[in-house]
Amino acid sequence: MFYGIISHKMGTYKHAMPPVIFEARDIVGEGRYLQEVRISAFPPHPDFPEGLRYSLCLVDRSTGEVVLLYDIHRGKSHHRHLRGKEEPYGFVDEDKLLDDFLREVDLMVEGKL
Repeated sequence: MFYGIISHKMGTYKHAMPPVIFEARDIVGEGRYLQEVRISAFPPHPDFPEGLRYSLCLVDRSTGEVVLLYDIHRGKSHHRHLRGKEEPYGFVDEDKLLDDFLREVDLMVEGKL
């Protein structure tokens, strides 16, 4: 499992916030970007078959623009936003999700994306 974090058991999450299994917030790129990561886990549900909900976001602090975002939410499957353009994301597992996001954060900070 993702960084060895213990999974949580809970009843239906219909009106409850899913338990967070990983959350981080950092300033990167010599202060230019705010990087926020939040991943929650719960029993699988028709809207979220993997039992995960996540938002991995990179914000340009000088403009307030969300330049990179990986997320999933009700009504949409896994997807990624890059500078305002949305495309499907081929979700594999939590580790790959975080690796993909952090790789693209590095490319963004280096000016290669």
